[in-house]
Amino acid sequence: MKRQLLTQMRNEWRSNIWIIMELAIVGVVTWSCFTLIVHLVSLRMQHYGYSTDNLYHAEVMYIPKESVSYKEYTDSIHNHVTDLAMIRSKLSDNPYVETTGLGSNSMPYNFNFLGSGITFTEADSTYTYFGNRRFITPEVVRMLKLEGFNGETTEQLAAMIEKGDIIVSNTNIERDDQAHPEDYIGKDVILDRDSTRTYRVGGTAYGIHRSDYEELFLGVIYFPLSSNDWGNEMIIEVKPDMGQKFIESTKASDLEHGNVYLSDLKSLDQMRQEAHHSIHTVVRNQTVCAVFLLLIIFLGFLGTFWFRIQQRTSEIAVRMVNGATRNDIFRRLLSEGFALLAISSLISISLEIAMIHYEVGNWGMKISSIIPWLAMICATAVLAIMITAGIWMPAHKAMNINPASALKDQ
Repeated sequence: MKRQLLTQMRNEWRSNIWIIMELAIVGVVTWSCFTLIVHLVSLRMQHYGYSTDNLYHAEVMYIPKESVSYKEYTDSIHNHVTDLAMIRSKLSDNPYVETTGLGSNSMPYNFNFLGSGITFTEADSTYTYFGNRRFITPEVVRMLKLEGFNGETTEQLAAMIEKGDIIVSNTNIERDDQAHPEDYIGKDVILDRDSTRTYRVGGTAYGIHRSDYEELFLGVIYFPLSSNDWGNEMIIEVKPDMGQKFIESTKASDLEHGNVYLSDLKSLDQMRQEAHHSIHTVVRNQTVCAVFLLLIIFLGFLGTFWFRIQQRTSEIAVRMVNGATRNDIFRRLLSEGFALLAISSLISISLEIAMIHYEVGNWGMKISSIIPWLAMICATAVLAIMITAGIWMPAHKAMNINPASALKDQ
């Protein structure tokens, strides 16, 4: 430590190379872990454009004619649709219910994907929009408080569905044959290239995610579901903080009429927990592994720097005798550690850029995405903290040694 820092590092190049290689490998592994964590955090922080507060969901089931429980209809007026309407009427009479609505694949936390494409032709070019079909009534639009992607209000979106128009959502996919969602507004489109099925696009809205961790690489297409049509989902909005009282006050007879009954009544909060169970398990396991990995890495750094600093005890004593303060010595040791980190970071970042390009260990991120770069910053910051702690502990012990005793031992 009597020499210039760079001169000393050059003279100890053999041991420094091994440390740089270790830091570079650790940096790549840590970056891969942080890429997933930053990606999931960014997804949870995104604006969803809809609300699931105070909503309950039930499956609409019907008794087949082959069943002994089937009740024959005595006239042509009553059928499954009127049975379902009676159930909605009974639920609406519940003092804790605000409103009800019908849907099919209409709610989040449902992993079904009814993929379809709508197309329109303009200037000899055909544009196709792919998305998950969701069938909703105007009541469901209002219960979800669905927001327009281009400033449309919830009421405007509900009016579009009531009119019979379809609505397309925002999407993250970029395709040569797909225009921007707003370019479809006002266009007459063909569903699944079947010219007999045409719809008009009324507007754009935020897409409903199948989970809070889903990216909308493909979009969502909202189709109108008339109140007189058959829907396989019943959506119930309860008054704020009245969910438990609604469940307690609902009798089995309220959920059935004729040949129709509701099954698996549960809140959207419960559906969210069930949908995210496997995802949270992966996140928890990944976090535990990352913490365990960082602990092992820190202990490795601590042992390495402890050995290096113990070898320099006499040099530290000489500097202290010559008037160097503890802060001067610590800054010197820290500067060496950060210099090694800077060199290793150049190597690890080069490897990480190559991994991003070839989509290896980067969880599908692209170079244009900010997520892997944020992960690099987080990984480098964590390594810097571990190096600081790994240097401070042995340095603190070495600087507490009496200089005279240290020089005498030498």
